[in-house]
Amino acid sequence: MNRNLLRWVSFAVTAAIGIGCVRFSKAQVAPPNGIPDKNIKQGFTLPDKEYKVSFQGMGIIREVKVKEGDVIKKGDVLMVQDDREEQAELKLLELDCNDLPIKGAEFKAKAAQVDFDYKDKMMKDGAKVELEWTQKKAEWDIAKVQVEQAAKELEQKKAKRDKQLQHVQNMTLTAQSDGVVKEILNEVGSNVDPTKPVVTVVSNNPLTVEVQVPALASLQLKKDEKMRVSYDKKNWREASVSYLSPQADAASGMRTIRLELANPNGEPSGLQVFVELPEKLLAAVDGK
Repeated sequence: MNRNLLRWVSFAVTAAIGIGCVRFSKAQVAPPNGIPDKNIKQGFTLPDKEYKVSFQGMGIIREVKVKEGDVIKKGDVLMVQDDREEQAELKLLELDCNDLPIKGAEFKAKAAQVDFDYKDKMMKDGAKVELEWTQKKAEWDIAKVQVEQAAKELEQKKAKRDKQLQHVQNMTLTAQSDGVVKEILNEVGSNVDPTKPVVTVVSNNPLTVEVQVPALASLQLKKDEKMRVSYDKKNWREASVSYLSPQADAASGMRTIRLELANPNGEPSGLQVFVELPEKLLAAVDGK
């Protein structure tokens, strides 16, 4: 009897020690970097923008200035179409944009004015030159109109020149913003279609961080509010709220928010990240 009692007591003590050890072990597990897991939500990064670039007109690609993976700046040349014929046409239009016709019309108008002034003086002196006076007056009026016409024609020539210049410039494809060349869809010699893209560019600075948070608690957040983001739960960086979805998911009770994260080092988008939720968000979740 005493032996059984002793065994029971021994078992009870051992069990109590085991439970205590488990509780002690759990109490000693510290969250990474001192941030409890309940404060952290998993999200992912997206590019700030991704755009496909097309030429504005048909043509054959003469040069490809970049390759996939290249870091580019706004205004950098990506591709050039064969524009030699268009450049020659532009040169002809440029040569035609001169004021020689205007000067010629002005000299003609001056000569007509001299003739008219002479006939006008004769008529004022009493000479019977009404017919000649009328003729010279008409010639002078016509000459003045021709000066205006020459000026208008020069404006038209300049407009045609400018249109051709724009056409030539459109045959050189440039980057619309800083970014990285993701994909090149046409190479040298390709006959391009303006309705189809030839280059895809991704801009990763800043990065967009997308994360789901409890919908009701998200009412505590405001645009431009600061939150912390990390790839490894150790090194944290500040980001700002740039978007709060106007519609939450009723089934899950979650709402999408996006953060703007500076990315001067050119880290790729599409990576998993961790977002630290502010205490006021957690308090709203807990109903405090």
